[in-house]
Amino acid sequence: MLRVENVSVAYGRATAVREVSLTVNDGEIVTLIGSNGAGKTSLLNAVAGLVPVKSGAVWLDDILLSGLSLHQTARLGFGYVPEGRQLFGDMPVIDNLILGAYPKSARNRLSLLGYVGWFTRRADIRTNLESVYRLFPKLHERQSQKAGSLSGGEQQMLAIGRAMMCSPKILVLDEPSLGLAPNLVKEILQLLGRLREEGLTILLIEQDAVAALKIADRGYVMERGRIVLEGTAGELLGNDEVKHAYLGRALT
Repeated sequence: MLRVENVSVAYGRATAVREVSLTVNDGEIVTLIGSNGAGKTSLLNAVAGLVPVKSGAVWLDDILLSGLSLHQTARLGFGYVPEGRQLFGDMPVIDNLILGAYPKSARNRLSLLGYVGWFTRRADIRTNLESVYRLFPKLHERQSQKAGSLSGGEQQMLAIGRAMMCSPKILVLDEPSLGLAPNLVKEILQLLGRLREEGLTILLIEQDAVAALKIADRGYVMERGRIVLEGTAGELLGNDEVKHAYLGRALT
């Protein structure tokens, strides 16, 4: 499914990611864990097309993603939920969701007022919206409410729902539990488990490493821009170095 091969990412002279390789197979949840500043978000941003890859390559199935923009990777089945959600706070929930179904070129051709009329003629988009509402009934209840007025948990549901609107082959999430109460974190992670059971492939960065590993099949530990450990979820849960990373101490 997803192959990251020797990818490096740099900001000017500063290298944030150094020759990282990882794979995510069909139907897996794979988690990427490590301390703050380890390079996890930089790696995901490069995989998604938000920042350039300095060297190496990213493949989705047999399609080379390296060099493509985020809207191009989305067309190919890459659903990205960024850190901080990045919603359009002044827009209603339904418009945030509909935007997730449109490539950039289509958005440039359509006014916001024209979205709903176009949407009603597209059965596939309507079906995706109904699927999102089944996953998140609260979004259906609040579809006319401005996204910025939702609770933190509801905003995270909206960010995931927006990514699901493009019918992704793989869903990639960066810190979906950030700022959420523990009961909401559990709810979000349980949802990801259900999506995996339905056949969706998931790559997850999560600050709660233990919770992430409990729903994951495999994991990678990243420190100082490199992958330093990898294994099954069970292997990593029992590894003392992973416990150190989870507690915020540097790996040795």
